[in-house]
Amino acid sequence: MALCRAHHVRDIWKLPDNARPMPVVLLVDEVAELFLMADKSEKEEISATAVQLIRLAQLGRAFGLYLLVCGQRVGSDLGPGVTALRAQLSGRICHRVNDPETANMTLGDMDPAALQAARLIPADMPGVAIFAASDGRWYRARSAYVPEAQAEAAATANAHLRPTWAQITTVSVEPVTDAEFEQFQPDAS
Repeated sequence: MALCRAHHVRDIWKLPDNARPMPVVLLVDEVAELFLMADKSEKEEISATAVQLIRLAQLGRAFGLYLLVCGQRVGSDLGPGVTALRAQLSGRICHRVNDPETANMTLGDMDPAALQAARLIPADMPGVAIFAASDGRWYRARSAYVPEAQAEAAATANAHLRPTWAQITTVSVEPVTDAEFEQFQPDAS
């Protein structure tokens, strides 16, 4: 944000190539685990985590932070935090699910036809999914199975492309205050 402010642009993709920071993808697997409560003492921590994830989802794209949220079972019963987070996620993928609530939580506010298509994915078609895009349309897609050994080989072969922590975190401008962060409005595009 500070870098964008210094260059008077609203997102990192409008920065000069030599000033653009490395985009970062944050993968949150089993998001339900972040919202489950063993007892009431965890309520405040869960709420704070939800607020931070929502802030990342709201403003992150403009700064090259992309949030991928995954879960086997995600329902409104996990609380308002997960519902608010879902509202900030523009692209959604729903594989075959065992309960209608998970399909509804993933696609229900996008398109009723997408929701129905997700519920009709047969068990004998592994990898088939419904993808709801940010353009408001939905598509049927199929995930490819990659064996663990093949994934490990690809990771090893491409490890030299991995950025260092310093490349990801180094910024050469003044930090943004909390007040400036709260007032930032990303471009609608």
